[in-house]
Amino acid sequence: MGKTEKNWLRDHVIICGLGATATHIIEELESYRERAAKGDERNAESMGFFEYLVIDSSEEAINRTKVKWPHMQALVGDATDDDVLEQAGIRKAYGIFPVLSSEKDNLYITMAARQLNPRIRIVARTADIFNIGKKLFKGGANAVISPNFIGGLRLVSEIARPHATDFLDQLLHERGTQLQIAEAVVSSSSRLCGLTIREADLPRKCGLYIIAMKKKGVRSYTYNPSPNERIEHLDTLIAMGYRDQIAELKKQAGEE
Repeated sequence: MGKTEKNWLRDHVIICGLGATATHIIEELESYRERAAKGDERNAESMGFFEYLVIDSSEEAINRTKVKWPHMQALVGDATDDDVLEQAGIRKAYGIFPVLSSEKDNLYITMAARQLNPRIRIVARTADIFNIGKKLFKGGANAVISPNFIGGLRLVSEIARPHATDFLDQLLHERGTQLQIAEAVVSSSSRLCGLTIREADLPRKCGLYIIAMKKKGVRSYTYNPSPNERIEHLDTLIAMGYRDQIAELKKQAGEE
């Protein structure tokens, strides 16, 4: 990728590697691109559409992947090299996925990304959520995902609560579904800022209800928040609704 290409990258996500996990990430992001291409730009954006760039050391693997996804932006190089991360626009990126097969490499990328961009969101992959996962969090990861751990939870959920699991699956993953769960971060300029949930009157303005709320600087969520709960700058609102309703909520929140 040339210098002229990297200059436009901003608020994108960087995917490290082209393994199985990375391929699933790309497939999900490309599904949003398809919606945008069909004239559904606003809804694709409201669901979390990001431009993305892949870093992989194999030019052959990149070219092979581009056959399926020709719009994919890619950089041939070692994602553990700080210079390569700089070329990938790490300082202007919104997020990064350290999803290489090497735990040591994912840990290094996590630490380097946090140092190069203090505001970046880092979602790392590990096979050992309890040991390596702790190191990744200490290194600066915002979230750590273990495919094996998540897979185990999903298997149990399919036995214990199959209908609830199927419902959430449709909301989060089924293409073409109109109903979704989404989040909106309240900006300082938002008309919601300073209002209580009752005063905000989102059921009338957007046609949806807030099912959870996360206050700035607090790790836990308040589920089914009280109508008297005040909405403040950088609070996160979690809502369930149709795509146009979610788009209106994000507009009301004035996301930064």
